[in-house]
Amino acid sequence: MSGMDTNKDQKRLDENLDRLLRLGEPAPRMPEDLKSGIRSKLFEVEQGPRKMNIPPGRRTVWALAAAAALVFFFIAFWNGGAPAGIVWADVQGHLDQVHTLTFNGLTMTGMQVTGRNKVYYKDPGLSRSEEYPPDAGSGPVKDGPRKITIIRREPGRNEGVTLYPGAGRGELFDSVVLTDGTKPPSQLPMDLASFNWELMKETAADKTRRIGDRVINGIPAVGFEFEIPNRVYVNPERQVHAKLWASADRGTPLLIEVESRDPQGQNMRTEYSDFRWNVPLDKNLFDLAAPKSWGLSRTRAETAEYSDAGLAPGVTLQIGPHGRDPLTETEDVAGVVRGEQLTHPDSAVPRDVRLTIELKPEAIQRLRDYARADRDELLVVDFNGQIKVVPNLYGTGPSQLSFNLSLLDLPLAELEERYFTTTIERNGL
Repeated sequence: MSGMDTNKDQKRLDENLDRLLRLGEPAPRMPEDLKSGIRSKLFEVEQGPRKMNIPPGRRTVWALAAAAALVFFFIAFWNGGAPAGIVWADVQGHLDQVHTLTFNGLTMTGMQVTGRNKVYYKDPGLSRSEEYPPDAGSGPVKDGPRKITIIRREPGRNEGVTLYPGAGRGELFDSVVLTDGTKPPSQLPMDLASFNWELMKETAADKTRRIGDRVINGIPAVGFEFEIPNRVYVNPERQVHAKLWASADRGTPLLIEVESRDPQGQNMRTEYSDFRWNVPLDKNLFDLAAPKSWGLSRTRAETAEYSDAGLAPGVTLQIGPHGRDPLTETEDVAGVVRGEQLTHPDSAVPRDVRLTIELKPEAIQRLRDYARADRDELLVVDFNGQIKVVPNLYGTGPSQLSFNLSLLDLPLAELEERYFTTTIERNGL
């Protein structure tokens, strides 16, 4: 084929492509590199009839038909195959009755994969999480799970097992949640599959911004982005940004992307994908029994949540840089929020006891401002002049922090009796 013929063919294809793209509007959003790729593909298609010695008069018809098919295929997928007016309300109109849910999770810190897991929920009260070894890429996982956690939930009580297949051992655990209020705020719902579906709808409802279209695993999808509001308090440097991609035809979630920063300031990215709703799940997935040959240990967790508790009269608490004047005093404590205890009935491992308190907003802000300004300084909690420990400045609420009281060597029930004002009833626990 001569250079002159090639130039004529290319010019003809360019003209036809421009006509087709105008027919396929709205396509002004299509980037030039995609248009260039289509041009290249059309030129390849046009060479087919030439190689098969089809007469020149029929080549144009052949090329135009193939070009039309290719262009409209690309346009359909570039636009996500979605109605131009789809909004978040359309996404929420499906799966009102959700009973099971499975999905995959992938966590990256910087450019490195640091976690992989697969989650199964079956209502009421059954969950299973499989943790896989991280790898260097984003391809499929070849090895089996290195850790499996299965939980059976009941109101106020959970039991479960954590299995380590590579080590041939397991940890049985049970937990109770007590409260002096009407309902423990941190108690997970029984129906996690339906809860997660409702949470997706509630989190993004009326807070979303449409961000365009893409194809996910061959499925046209529409995207929405939003901030996760219940994490904003954690740290201004660790704002959590999320994107949710839903199928264009049914509006069901296909992919959720969450971006934030870890305490060291590194970029973190978590993807939740491969959602399956209301698929049959074998009950054996939630069996708590471990193989007989495995070694087993037991742990017991106890959480007490207080609705109107505080430090007992005479008990003091100060927080500040080690060896310097405190930044907060006892009067800055607005209340005691939660007590947690972990024990190991079958071993000599000491109990772990942790306390979460609520500070006045200006007090917690002083501590967090100081921690950000003087990262090398160590903040210390002086609890009643008896022990000094390092606090976690980011609890589960905007004005909360937590710290460990294990050095007092007292069970949580006795700590409550000596140091707090609470009406919680343990009923022999």
